[in-house]
Amino acid sequence: MKIGFNAQIISGSNTGVGVYAKNLLEALLQLGFPHEFFVFGNKDYLDQLSAGTATFVPTRVLLRKSWQRILWEQLALPHKVRQYRLDVMYYPDHTTSLLMNTKASIITIHDLSFLAFPKTFPFMTRSYKSYAVRHSVARADRIVVDSHATKTECLRLLDVPETKLEVVHNGIDKCFNRVTDVTKLHEVQKKYNLPKNFILCVSTLELRKNITTLVKAYSSLRRRHTVDHKLIVAGGKGWLYEEIFRTVHALSLETDVIFLGYVGRDDLVGLYNLADVFVYPSLYEGFGFPPLEAMACGCPVVASNSSSLPEVIGDAGLQVDCRNEDELTGAVLRVITDSEYRNTLVARGFMRIKQFTWGNAAKKLLGVFQSLS
Repeated sequence: MKIGFNAQIISGSNTGVGVYAKNLLEALLQLGFPHEFFVFGNKDYLDQLSAGTATFVPTRVLLRKSWQRILWEQLALPHKVRQYRLDVMYYPDHTTSLLMNTKASIITIHDLSFLAFPKTFPFMTRSYKSYAVRHSVARADRIVVDSHATKTECLRLLDVPETKLEVVHNGIDKCFNRVTDVTKLHEVQKKYNLPKNFILCVSTLELRKNITTLVKAYSSLRRRHTVDHKLIVAGGKGWLYEEIFRTVHALSLETDVIFLGYVGRDDLVGLYNLADVFVYPSLYEGFGFPPLEAMACGCPVVASNSSSLPEVIGDAGLQVDCRNEDELTGAVLRVITDSEYRNTLVARGFMRIKQFTWGNAAKKLLGVFQSLS
């Protein structure tokens, strides 16, 4: 059986689907399964891997921008797949190549936010995703989803038979763990000029992440409960992020809400370890890595009770309706002030993360491949 893996999205991507594809591919390579395995991607990334029995097919010209990758996937990749006469082609990012002609194809759909929350996407992005995903779903032989919540969304928003859908939970990177080296933590604290006590949120700054409600809840914590923690937000700017900064300005919180921008993985581990509480108020997630990453670092979690988050977090985090400012305020206050409850959440978090490994995800995906042989 000849299996192909489209790894083009990995190179140069340190968030979201790029991280998913990287971890999943590397776990698959470690399995050493008895099939011919072909990996298509940028040479700079493939050169870092140990091929084993896999065949690496590098792209001659490095593709960094999304539009470059999309053109390559739609026009160049189908030719390469025909050249190697693959039986199954796997795409980790929602869509197949529209001109692809293999015996079987598999895609992973991480979420359908562009359909569920269309106003949070630029028109061109939303239009392309809507067309390409619907076309890909119709052509794909199997559709892998990160959670049962996303499976339900696929059944609700797409005309797809349930028999096509396979739930494969994600894993978390092993780098996320408790740091005991005080020197390393001090270096992160100094680098970002972090206060002793702070509330942390790790998220792209965009509407569906619900950061504005978090800012309002934080304002309430300071005004009504005299909490002196700062609010630290780590993440790049997304579509329509300006409303978040307008809210901060309107509430006169410019010196108390600190935006770090994108933070690399190593420093992110330090942030999770230093924070008193991690808050994830997102209204819609296909899976949601940050709460698990925080748990792995021993940071208690407050999160939204919507979409896939209850499925992922279980009883290891305090879940509330994060559209409700008062509920969110009360949840954060409880974790900050109740040390016994805080310790309970930390202990539950360490147990919860054991359920999510990339090795398990790779084994289950291999089973999906083999079901098409």
